[in-house]
Amino acid sequence: MPVITTRARTRLKRAILVFLFALATTASLRADQWALLVEPSFMDHKMRRPIEGSQRTVLAIARIVNGEIQPLTREEKKSVHMTYPMIREQALQTASEVFRRMKPTFVRNQKQVIQYAAIESDDPLTASCVLAPEFAAAFEKTLGPDLLVAMPTRNQVLVFSKQDNIHLRLAERIIDAYLSSNHPVSREIFALENGNLLSLGVLE
Repeated sequence: MPVITTRARTRLKRAILVFLFALATTASLRADQWALLVEPSFMDHKMRRPIEGSQRTVLAIARIVNGEIQPLTREEKKSVHMTYPMIREQALQTASEVFRRMKPTFVRNQKQVIQYAAIESDDPLTASCVLAPEFAAAFEKTLGPDLLVAMPTRNQVLVFSKQDNIHLRLAERIIDAYLSSNHPVSREIFALENGNLLSLGVLE
């Protein structure tokens, strides 16, 4: 039976400690909640995904660690053994959790007909709740199956029916909210198609 020297034992212990530390770090990264942040493209997010039709708004990949949002860096991505579809699946679960905490307000005209829905919250993931798989179904009875959404700030979502042009009448309000916010997101209007965002253009 081979004899293990003291120096060899020391090296072995160090190797084991390094391995266990790396394993714990990877496990921690896997255990964290994932999120997709709807963010302006001018933010310097290293790990991002495009939104179809948009050049101004992106989906930034982030983790939620101890309640804090931490956009994923390229260096961290190397330690995360997950594909984007795997991350996205978990991020949509996070969006669902956020959406369940939201309380939409329905704005009506003088005839009490619902014009649009507004979601406002201090939660920094408010805008990202539009990615929840059940988001569209939640408004189907009030605004119809085809929705448009505006996310001028991180803390505000406006939901419209695609069958009218109310969003155009509110364009100035949406733009003002975007320009005056410390956390602007987008001055675009988006369609929701099969749970995915599609930019229809910039509000002027």
